[in-house]
Amino acid sequence: MSSASGRPPTVPPPARRDSTTAIWWILGIVGGGIVVMVFLALMVAGYVAGHSHIDSEGKNVDIQTPVGELKVNQNSNRASGLPVYPGATASSKDSHANVELSSGDAGLGVFVENYSTTDPLDKVAAWYAQHLGPSFSRGKKGGEVKVQGMEITTDSDVTFNDNHGESTRTVSLTQKDSGVEITLVRTGKREAQ
Repeated sequence: MSSASGRPPTVPPPARRDSTTAIWWILGIVGGGIVVMVFLALMVAGYVAGHSHIDSEGKNVDIQTPVGELKVNQNSNRASGLPVYPGATASSKDSHANVELSSGDAGLGVFVENYSTTDPLDKVAAWYAQHLGPSFSRGKKGGEVKVQGMEITTDSDVTFNDNHGESTRTVSLTQKDSGVEITLVRTGKREAQ
């Protein structure tokens, strides 16, 4: 067939799909996914909250959940296991604290004790250098202490640090007007402590 004007016949363009329909489908699927995720998160939070138990006695708190346990204690127990300088006294009534996190058999703890003495810094540092053992390294003022793979800058005048993988023990000595403040810290996995 030839056209009277000599032009080829025109073919109508293919039917256009509405691109906004595809965008609305994608937005609907993403929005539905978000709603389902929020709903599931609220269900899990409700379950954990409903099956959690909190004990509080004085300055001690014990939180038990289906996924683990958190204990925060402020007491007079010597949990750091580090030696105390002879004649040093607890800095205050609440000078010892510990935090323990556990889930099943695994656990992590931070134990802190604070003492003070009127003896000079050099004498206290010499005593700790003699009584801590060779696994402790000595640091100077403003030095960095490795704790569980992290480097922490301390403002203590002298530090002794023993970091062996799953456990860290630190003795920090800080010169004060009234003498020396001694901080004993132990962190690490519960079974390594």
